[in-house]
Amino acid sequence: MIFPIGHGVGARRVRRGVSFHDLSDAEFVVWTAAHGTPEALRDEQPWLRRHVVEAAGVDDPAAVLDTLLEQGLLVEVDGDGAAGFARAHRVMPLMLGLGPVADDRSWFDIGFLGQPVLSVGHVVYDLWQWSPMDDTLWATCESAADVARRAGSTDPDYTDPDRLVTGFLDSLNALVCVHAACLDVPVRLGPATGVRENRDDRGDRDQAA
Repeated sequence: MIFPIGHGVGARRVRRGVSFHDLSDAEFVVWTAAHGTPEALRDEQPWLRRHVVEAAGVDDPAAVLDTLLEQGLLVEVDGDGAAGFARAHRVMPLMLGLGPVADDRSWFDIGFLGQPVLSVGHVVYDLWQWSPMDDTLWATCESAADVARRAGSTDPDYTDPDRLVTGFLDSLNALVCVHAACLDVPVRLGPATGVRENRDDRGDRDQAA
């Protein structure tokens, strides 16, 4: 699967961590195409590199896609790399959690007051709503697994962080497509200096006062 990294904050501008990237027209089109389409969600189609290339409609979209991967503004994830992806990225909610659906309390609405946009299961909703409390998606899954174990659960679907990450990735396309969440890299506030630290999976750091 392929996912966009960062939050669109203006015309062709994307914030990733504490850095701002001003993209070319083609780069912004490809970055936007990486969010997926409603049709793909309806058909339960995982969003892959080839789908982005087909949907972009720009010259040499594969080359543009590779450039964005190098910049860390896109990421490709397979099943074996799910844990590594989760350790290097965080999920940031962009909508409100509206609670259980009135006629089926096993589903939970995400959206705006009086305007639900997406319904998800309890595990996805729980990870999504608590994700801002942690530096990474992996830490969120570890916390959720710990809570489940302390509550007496022995079901690995709830107590194993690897299974939680894998299950969450199945719904992440939907969350990103409707802009209920964006993906970012971990950002930490230095305790003594007030310096923000931007870390990604390549180990480099960008700092800003």
